[in-house]
Amino acid sequence: MSRVRRAPGGPAARLRTHTGTLVLGLGALAAVSAVAGTAARGVVQPWYALVFGLVIAVGEAARVTLPGSRESAPLGAAGALAYALLPDVHGTVSRHGVLQVVAVVGVALLAGTLPHVARGRAPDPAYVARRLLAAAFAATLFRPLYAAGGLDPVMARGWAYGTFLVLVVLLTALCDAVVVAMLRVGGPFCPALLAELRALGAGLGTGERIGADGGDGARAPGGPAGIGTAVGATGMLIALSTGALGLWAVPVFCVPSLLVLLSFRRCAAIGQVHRQTVDALSRLPEAAGCGSPGHAARVGELAHAVGVDLGLGEVELRELAYAARMHDIGQLALADPVPGGTTLDLPVAEQRRIARLGAEVIRESGVLDRVATIVAAQADPYRDESAAPPPPLASRIIKVANAYDDLLASTDDLGARREAFARLRADAAGAYDPRVVEALAQVLERAG
Repeated sequence: MSRVRRAPGGPAARLRTHTGTLVLGLGALAAVSAVAGTAARGVVQPWYALVFGLVIAVGEAARVTLPGSRESAPLGAAGALAYALLPDVHGTVSRHGVLQVVAVVGVALLAGTLPHVARGRAPDPAYVARRLLAAAFAATLFRPLYAAGGLDPVMARGWAYGTFLVLVVLLTALCDAVVVAMLRVGGPFCPALLAELRALGAGLGTGERIGADGGDGARAPGGPAGIGTAVGATGMLIALSTGALGLWAVPVFCVPSLLVLLSFRRCAAIGQVHRQTVDALSRLPEAAGCGSPGHAARVGELAHAVGVDLGLGEVELRELAYAARMHDIGQLALADPVPGGTTLDLPVAEQRRIARLGAEVIRESGVLDRVATIVAAQADPYRDESAAPPPPLASRIIKVANAYDDLLASTDDLGARREAFARLRADAAGAYDPRVVEALAQVLERAG
């Protein structure tokens, strides 16, 4: 059924596997060194460690699953950042070092994971490693300077100290994004890093160019601050307020993170409704005999992989995957079904009519208007004779993925693949976006 999910091969894939292993090894080394060092020296100011450890553990126990199967613990991450950046507690100077920060975060992560283990969900080593490395990075930037008195002149000027903390948080967020991109084995590093920066709220309100060729890339819409922004702001707020209010400030200023948790839980529930709607609609063409078995799933998988290569963000990737899986739903409105469900050789006008019919069906759901817009433009040529602007990038990706799978409807041998790409490249810059065609070639080459 799938023509993409094969064992990755090639030097690039092996390199990504080695970098992922390196990150996991660094996380394990940091945890072991921190716990051993803290046990040997003893816990400094144990009440501080206990309070912040409890916050991290509670946050981990209540972590949420974001779109794209990304797990996040806003409260736990904010608590870890606050402990790393803690200057003093109601006039008492904090004396814990980098190793104790990592040890407290590691032990709290373990405690917060126990409820998930009891429910049969084993901890993800990659998630644990990135949390430990982020805490270690923030603590390394702050704790030694603070302990040596190097921050005293900066702390005397409020604006300078605030700027320094913001810089530390931004660098920590960038470090975390690099770690996550390194842990992704299935795609190139740069698009993965770009997706992580967008997930953290980078480029808010401005939109970012997709593609490095200076062409007519789509623009990713700006939006509300990402969860990384909320975590960073809450962590700084807890660290600063504890100096004036003492440890009582910790539970009080955790309220924003709790609100973030509730908001993302509601978003996850809405996303579940969307996924159920897509699953139901995507099955209709094949159930009615209007498509070849597995065609919608294969096109969705190909389109998603190409979108990752072209640097689409998580929201755009999700909409692309939804649209790709439902791209043939317009065939249900035809009086005479297309033989085999293959629309590739139909006249362009008929392809466009089927796409518009499918978009009208999707709009009736009331929750997938942007997906309907992508489906409506999937049959439009990349370069139209009327000099109209090209369709959205997601629509161009679906057009190429659908054509490729239609060309291989009856066979999947190497000769058929070469003939399929010869035809796609012959129509590139006309019917198909040449950048999308080459991205598809790279995806399939990495898949073996």
